[in-house]
Amino acid sequence: MVRAGLTPMEALMAATSGNAAVLEADSLGILMPGRVADLLILTADPLQDIRNTRAIESVMVRGELLLAESVQAGWSSQ
Repeated sequence: MVRAGLTPMEALMAATSGNAAVLEADSLGILMPGRVADLLILTADPLQDIRNTRAIESVMVRGELLLAESVQAGWSSQ
């Protein structure tokens, strides 16, 4: 999306709250009390460089914090 001309912020919004709006899933896409807690914790700012979205430190799935290494290890075993 950034290569197509969107700013990093616009691309992130399209991929998160924008998708949630299209799906009419009002509990997704925005970090707020009462919403589903699925998120990534990054080690670098994706607004500075969109490729920083790959700098994943941890993942939170339904409120459970997982280290990136444990998630990636699960990918290779499948």
